[in-house]
Amino acid sequence: MNKKTVLIIEDDMFLVSAYQIKFQKAAIEAVVAKSGKEALSYLKEEPPAVILLDLLLPEMSGFEILTAIRNNEQWKKTPVLILSNISQQEEIEKIRALGIDDYLIKANTQINAIVERVRKYL
Repeated sequence: MNKKTVLIIEDDMFLVSAYQIKFQKAAIEAVVAKSGKEALSYLKEEPPAVILLDLLLPEMSGFEILTAIRNNEQWKKTPVLILSNISQQEEIEKIRALGIDDYLIKANTQINAIVERVRKYL
């Protein structure tokens, strides 16, 4: 496991590009998966230190990806930070029940704050 790698599972390439710039400046390697299938195949090859996961993705939802992560012996202890615009309390509770380490609302969180939050888990 790479101690300074964050796997960003996000399909908005504008956001991904902004995240990559900020993580690079913070000396944190950022690897990107645009879909659940891509994320799971990366996890099999090289588990990251931290996972930043969007919930609304093509092919598989963030819920399905999170379930796969938590059900896998090798990955289940990897910190997962959800980054989404879903702000309904019942949805957040459902996500927390699946075992996340943090929940950030995209629209309310600056990228620098996201980098700092990831750094806490490295």
